[in-house]
Amino acid sequence: MHKILFTIIIALLALPFALAQIPWEVSDQRCHNKVLDQFELCERYANETRCDALGEILEVDTACDTAHCTCLPRVNKAFCGNNQREGIEVCDGTGDDKCAEYGQRVNMTLVCNPKTCGCSINEKLPADYNPVAIETLANSTQKITVCGDKKVERDEDCDPPNTLCTTYRKEAGVCTQKCKCLPPDMLDKEDEITAPFNVSTTNETNTTLTNTSELLTPPESENNTTQELSEEPPEQGFFARFISWLAGLFS
Repeated sequence: MHKILFTIIIALLALPFALAQIPWEVSDQRCHNKVLDQFELCERYANETRCDALGEILEVDTACDTAHCTCLPRVNKAFCGNNQREGIEVCDGTGDDKCAEYGQRVNMTLVCNPKTCGCSINEKLPADYNPVAIETLANSTQKITVCGDKKVERDEDCDPPNTLCTTYRKEAGVCTQKCKCLPPDMLDKEDEITAPFNVSTTNETNTTLTNTSELLTPPESENNTTQELSEEPPEQGFFARFISWLAGLFS
């Protein structure tokens, strides 16, 4: 008996006690982008709101539910289903139905959803409001781009190569073998422009320069030899050698 009662309590807790005027699974698709989209009732930081029209029709005070881009207050599940439209409810069973009227005000085709006392969207949603389509699109953006497939994707400036293109500075350019649009005078510097900065490469270069400088510095023994050679007297000139030769004759 206790297990059955515990199961019922858990099931009741799992039920939503607050519902929205339109399905959250739709409004959430574009919510939080700071733009009032087609299937949203409001949006944070947007100048326009559709909650005011709802408040006028239902004769209640409304505000934006920024968590789901619908309106506050939310529909109370406890009062939904008694066939009497009350408060923020847009419809309720056989009671008064305000969905069609509200849909006309906000340019949506809405019908009553008796399970939520809100409205269902009775029109075909665009593909980008379909969660499956959104997931497919997200997965496709993760694919590696292929230069030469005639599709300008992700990090490509142009495609296919060896065609005319327009640079980000609005200058005439040529599409390179790496699908980068460069001015003609920069084509020979493509590797320098597109090469990513690599810290390890920089360190290796510094190490190479250090080793090279060490090789250019002669050992200490060589320095001593050079110093000894430099201490030898300089070679005598022609006049000095002639005087020395004469002195040798009379010695």
